[in-house]
Amino acid sequence: MDEIIAHARELDPYECCGFLAGTGQTVSRVYRIKNIVGLDGAAEAASFDDAKVRHLSRLSPEEKAEIAFIMDAHEMFQAVKEMRKNNLKLQVVYHSHPHDPARPSVTDIKIANDRAETWTRLNLTLPVYLLISLMDKARPDLRAYWIKNGAVTPARITTA
Repeated sequence: MDEIIAHARELDPYECCGFLAGTGQTVSRVYRIKNIVGLDGAAEAASFDDAKVRHLSRLSPEEKAEIAFIMDAHEMFQAVKEMRKNNLKLQVVYHSHPHDPARPSVTDIKIANDRAETWTRLNLTLPVYLLISLMDKARPDLRAYWIKNGAVTPARITTA
């Protein structure tokens, strides 16, 4: 958890994102994935709804990165490749909310639903979604959720 919080703090006020992988119920590897939402055309190519795309189109790259994330596809696939090589399973997709609570936004839920097909196609299990809120910089709030078919259910996470 310390590594994920450090990632969120390093990129604050921008959203960070990444994967957690491991075996059984234990996470042993953090994969930091670059947030490319600020790149030209990235928002239009993502699975954002039209209203979100219009909103993002009015913002600077820095402003986009404060309220959204798009994982770099190349880094995502490199992480999955390394997971397979090391017999690890994708367990968690994480990202930060620098200015908002640690709960999935409407966009987060839509992206999770859209990604469910991708995880299946890549022969990966449905991951837990972990959000890190930095609203209180001194005390980050981490919360995990299962997101399936539009339904959001809290998930339990434990630390060693």
